[in-house]
Amino acid sequence: MKTKWISIRRLEEHEFRTTLRKIRKDQEGWVSRYEILTSLEEDAIKNFMKFVGLMIMAYLISSSLRSGTLIKVQVQSFQASIPASYFLLASSFLFLISALSFCHLTVAMSLRIREGAKLVLYGFSPSIFGLIRGKKDDLSLGLSEFTNFFITHRLPLPALLSGLVGLSLVAALLPVVAFGIFLASQQLDLLRNVEVNILERLSSGFGLFLVILSLLYVPLFHIPLPTRKKLDHIRWNFLYPISNGQHPRAGDWIER
Repeated sequence: MKTKWISIRRLEEHEFRTTLRKIRKDQEGWVSRYEILTSLEEDAIKNFMKFVGLMIMAYLISSSLRSGTLIKVQVQSFQASIPASYFLLASSFLFLISALSFCHLTVAMSLRIREGAKLVLYGFSPSIFGLIRGKKDDLSLGLSEFTNFFITHRLPLPALLSGLVGLSLVAALLPVVAFGIFLASQQLDLLRNVEVNILERLSSGFGLFLVILSLLYVPLFHIPLPTRKKLDHIRWNFLYPISNGQHPRAGDWIER
């Protein structure tokens, strides 16, 4: 049997579409599905941007208020401090949640784009349709989905611009990756510090694990991985119940 390569993101898309079909029998139309996916994408963007703001705040606090193994805050004569390892552990957990939020966002965007591509009408733009139906999108009128064939005949500008836009979106994530590397370096520094007690070392070690997990999970979520069919589930939960009486190959299945 030929091995299929499918990313976790594609599996999540399939899971979403299957669930939507089962629970929203009255929402089978393209318009209803597209509006649901548009709303899902908007919420995903808001949540991810919220986490980005929290990461910026965590970076500013850690980089400006850390003194040795402590995070110190002083307002006039009042001073408070917490172990830096605890704050960095919380920041690492925030980084993990942000990574999951980004994966959620990419699935939402892919679902909306794929759904928009299903309706092919001359002169119809799914992004403009979403804008007319109330989508809070300030870019739909700035990015054209139609190609100027006079230009493309001489210069591959549309393909070049699309590539540059995609590259810009990837580059925009570099500060997020840099924040994860910053957290890892800070916690490695604490692990090497002989003045840090065992509980703080455990916190730093677990925080470092969360950062590494986040940095590994995002690419693994998007790249195709080898998969195989769950044959026992297909045989006994799908094929066997639909047969009249004993399935003719039930004996072979039991032997295997």
